[in-house]
Amino acid sequence: MKMIQIKRKAARNGVRLHNIDGFITRNIYCLITAGIIVFMAMGTVFADPDALWTTISGLIETWVTRLGAVVMFIGGVMFGLGWKNDDAEQKSRGIQTLIAGAIVAAVAALTTTFFA
Repeated sequence: MKMIQIKRKAARNGVRLHNIDGFITRNIYCLITAGIIVFMAMGTVFADPDALWTTISGLIETWVTRLGAVVMFIGGVMFGLGWKNDDAEQKSRGIQTLIAGAIVAAVAALTTTFFA
């Protein structure tokens, strides 16, 4: 009787191991990516804390400045199309968008002052 129970438990454990193996097989790329991210995070956590902050503020400055430049470009295109069509509302929207992009780029350039 006990032998049958042991075989049943072994069969259940085999099913569990098979399910875990299937999970690993299906999600191997996600698991590898998560491992790489954890490894990279460990490097930044145990590194100099100021280096992490400097890196983050540098990324914010770079990408928000680029975003402001793109918004300025779109505003310039809108203004140019408004000038071509002689549409006063489109000209004013273009100038507003251009100025908004300039403000975003200027504030992003000052992040080194804010986060120093």
